[in-house]
Amino acid sequence: MHSEAGKGDATRPTDKNAFDKGFEAIFGNKRAERGSYVFDKETGELVPKQDYSPSAKVYVMPDIQGYKSMQTGEWIGSRSTHREHLKAHRLVEIGTETKAHLTKQAPKVDRESIRRDIHHSMLKLGY
Repeated sequence: MHSEAGKGDATRPTDKNAFDKGFEAIFGNKRAERGSYVFDKETGELVPKQDYSPSAKVYVMPDIQGYKSMQTGEWIGSRSTHREHLKAHRLVEIGTETKAHLTKQAPKVDRESIRRDIHHSMLKLGY
C-alpha cells in the first residue's frame, strides 16, 4: 500500500506470526498489563509495583555524631540529649520545623485598658 503523502509514508512489511511468537517468548501467553513494574532481583522477574515487597532487611539507624552547642557551648552526644537541648532552649532544628514552630502567638491585648488610657489622655488635653 502506498500513499501520495511523501517519503516514508509506505507501511513497513511486518510478519504478524513472527511478532506473536517473539511476544509470547518474552511475556508468555498473557498480554502485558499497563502500569508500573519493579524488577525483583531475587526472582529475576518484573513484578507490578503494588505487589512488590522487598525482602525484609533490618536497618539500624546510627546515633548522631556529637557536636558543640552554639547556644551554650556544651557537648551534645546523643539524639536524646539533642532533643532535650532543643526543648530546654526553645530552639528549632532547621529543616524539621513544623507550622506550629513557625507561627508566633500574638500578644493578648487588653482593649479596656487601652480605652481608659486614651480617654484619660484626651481629658488631660481638654477634649
